[in-house]
Amino acid sequence: MLKSDAITDLFRSMSFKATPQRIAVYKYLCDNHSHPDADEIYREVISENPSFSKTTVYNSLKALVDNGLVNRIDIDDDRKRYDAVTAPHGHFKCTECGKIFDFNVFDIKFSGLENFGISLKNVYFSGICNRCKNKFNSN
Repeated sequence: MLKSDAITDLFRSMSFKATPQRIAVYKYLCDNHSHPDADEIYREVISENPSFSKTTVYNSLKALVDNGLVNRIDIDDDRKRYDAVTAPHGHFKCTECGKIFDFNVFDIKFSGLENFGISLKNVYFSGICNRCKNKFNSN
């Protein structure tokens, strides 16, 4: 579990304002690797921070994303999810249970974009996770 003091130190080292709201949202994302959306994050942080509004959570997420502390995952058509793991990796979404899994990406080869300025690379897969696959095979 990441401590608030460590988060505050990280934010300050980046000249990023360490508000209680940003700290709470970032701490939740670091401690929970479930790739939650803003509503899930709000439901969790509100229990310890009853003065937070949904707008506060959305604004905190935007600031965290804009400063490279959090990645927004657009793997769902209708939901934006968030991930505190900013190192390059891919995501797999199970079409049965809806869970999103991280996986390592070692080399992305592509061509046809030689003169383009690439600012973001995403690797998304979908299918059936091992747990769901085994559940279907055991029936």
